[in-house]
Amino acid sequence: MKYVLGIDIGGTKIAVCIANEKGDILASDRFPSTKTYKEAIKKIADLAKKLLADQKMTVKDIAACGISAPGPLDVPNGLLLRSPNMPWGDKLPIQKDLTKALGIPAILENDANAGALAEWFFGCGKGKKNLIYMTMSTGVGGGVIAGGHLVQGHTGNACELGHIVLDIHGPMCNCGLRGCMEAYTGGKAVQQKMQAALKDHPDHAFFRLPCVEGKVENLNFRALLEGVRAQIPLALEWWEEYCVRMAQGLAAVITSFDPEVIVLGTTAYHAGDLLFKPLERLMPQFLWANYCRSTEIRLSALGLRIGELAGVSVAFNALYEKGLWKPKK
Repeated sequence: MKYVLGIDIGGTKIAVCIANEKGDILASDRFPSTKTYKEAIKKIADLAKKLLADQKMTVKDIAACGISAPGPLDVPNGLLLRSPNMPWGDKLPIQKDLTKALGIPAILENDANAGALAEWFFGCGKGKKNLIYMTMSTGVGGGVIAGGHLVQGHTGNACELGHIVLDIHGPMCNCGLRGCMEAYTGGKAVQQKMQAALKDHPDHAFFRLPCVEGKVENLNFRALLEGVRAQIPLALEWWEEYCVRMAQGLAAVITSFDPEVIVLGTTAYHAGDLLFKPLERLMPQFLWANYCRSTEIRLSALGLRIGELAGVSVAFNALYEKGLWKPKK
């Protein structure tokens, strides 16, 4: 049995866990993201050592350490680049620093790719060789497994699927381009659109939803879903556009990679059939019939567990690529 250390770095929290090759989490803990990079490295190392001690393990029991972090990254050189959600700085050698601090080989990967690996190894992608995972939360990202290997690209930033441009005249995306898939289907973009459109209309039906409580700041993706369930006309109009753009983006991805399965995470987890039924209706408008027949669109099997398995899966992928481990089918 092989054991790995997984580290998941986010804008609000940093999680550390120990797992085995079945995807069982043996120990896990987290702490709020720190103001400085140097402080984060120390706290990660201290927490990892504590978890190991609690399990009566040492670094000699750990085969690898995987780091899942939001982009942009310089994956080949193991660097965190300047991120709008992380105040730490630019070109930070996290892979080198954690390898030194822990005494375990560390490997860096972006969080969308890490999510794809988690679904491939431990979720609904088991036994597949061609899989796409879409992160659908504040933003939209993607990770691609093709021919039994993670697609990383020249700089390690391949498959930023949320930034496929669907309409050059579309809304401004938070990345600086116009009309990206994320600009239509990202949680932050949905929230910005709703708040801008309704801020001067306090009598609108949206404000009477229990989850909104009459407050503009509560107009978000959840409120949109609740508006659809309540059959609010504007919510239905916005949701149709959301689903059309989602179908358009997914079709572009499927046409490009011809996957066996495409896995949708986070917001799809909350939307369920509200999303999947319209996608079934709309996909044939953007996709050849053979792709519609051959590609399965599924909800993440890992759900909320995917975050803690992300770093773990990065570690196991490093072992897999070296021929030191094989995923279970």
